[in-house]
Amino acid sequence: MASEWAEEADRQARAMTRDLTEGGKKKLFRVAYQKREARFMLRAGTLTTYFSAHDYNTARGMDWQRLRIDVLARARQKNVSREAETERAD
Repeated sequence: MASEWAEEADRQARAMTRDLTEGGKKKLFRVAYQKREARFMLRAGTLTTYFSAHDYNTARGMDWQRLRIDVLARARQKNVSREAETERAD
């Protein structure tokens, strides 16, 4: 059961990275699943955000959709703030 969950977690992390890449944010965003800590890590440029898998575990199982929404929303926030910083520098 645990290995099935880990395989699904890896698949979800790859899918989130693919979604970010397809959204035009090439080479700036990466989502990885860290088995040892049971958490997901979003690397957005030089910033890193962690999402504990335990926070998304419900009585019905893992809430993959909520995790994906949170990760993609955080990536969008970081992209918007990075664009604002770039505009201020210009």
